Amino acid sequence: LILLASAVLLISDWGRRESRGSVAGVNKKWVVNLLEYVNVGDSEEAQRGIMDGLRQSGLVEGRDFEMTVRNAQGDMSTLNALVDAARTARADLLMTLSTPTLQATIRKVPPQLPIVFTYLADPISAGAGRSYTDHLPNVTGVATGAATEEVLALIRECLPNVRRIGTIVVPSEVNTVYHRDELVLAARKLGIEVVSVPASTSSELPDAALALCSMKIDAVCQVAGNLTVTGFTSIARAAREARLPAFGFMSSQAEQGAVAVIARDYYDGGVEAAQLAVRVMRGESPASIPLQLLRKNKLILNPAAARAVGLTVPASVLKKADRMIGK
Repeated sequence: LILLASAVLLISDWGRRESRGSVAGVNKKWVVNLLEYVNVGDSEEAQRGIMDGLRQSGLVEGRDFEMTVRNAQGDMSTLNALVDAARTARADLLMTLSTPTLQATIRKVPPQLPIVFTYLADPISAGAGRSYTDHLPNVTGVATGAATEEVLALIRECLPNVRRIGTIVVPSEVNTVYHRDELVLAARKLGIEVVSVPASTSSELPDAALALCSMKIDAVCQVAGNLTVTGFTSIARAAREARLPAFGFMSSQAEQGAVAVIARDYYDGGVEAAQLAVRVMRGESPASIPLQLLRKNKLILNPAAARAVGLTVPASVLKKADRMIGK
């Protein structure tokens, strides 16, 4: 009973989080800056999860912390300026969404300023450390990765005879290259070939997508990246015109014309990142908190996009869907 009375957060038998109010355990009002590189539906889910996670942990905005959200709208020079702005604002804690954001933050902030990340594929490639337990002393967070094996299984379930799939890769984005390489390795085990076409700017995406769809592929399987997620409409358009189904790894890809995606639950990743941030705010060093990997997925289908390319989604896939859009 004593433990129950002092608990900040309760989890009920059915998984519901119940905040126990103001037993926050923070010794000051923390100045928290949330830094974003792009503004898409998936990053908004992560942001919402962060805010809910802070509240669910018993912290009250305005009393225990103040939050400033800074978004670079996909521009690297702006992103660097936002990191500088966070330092000028004397932020006590930085939370980052996306690989470029974490990279810029690590590069520009002093080592005593704590950083908690989420909404990125591979923190090791981003420079957070050598492993999930051997990392920079001021950095911790939740990697969201990609459901590579699950998406490949989904493609094979929808296209039993699939032999060749394609994706666009952005050479300057280490997360996109990482995802492409992971896709190649996982697909090879299934006897599926992966071809890729590079694109470095948004103006190059339409032509890259047309080139990709002309390479005798059975489907587009677009790996996640900042450029390709904001410009996915042009990729989906090229696939539709070529009568090719497009699959992906981001919720927003389904909204922009992918037939199906298996996305990490970025909201849940935000909640988990917030819980790590609260541990830091309560006095725990980021150095002692291992990096974490989110594995919770959601299957999102777009039946209208499937009909547009003549694909009949199997009943076995339909019944597993967590969400359907564009019916």
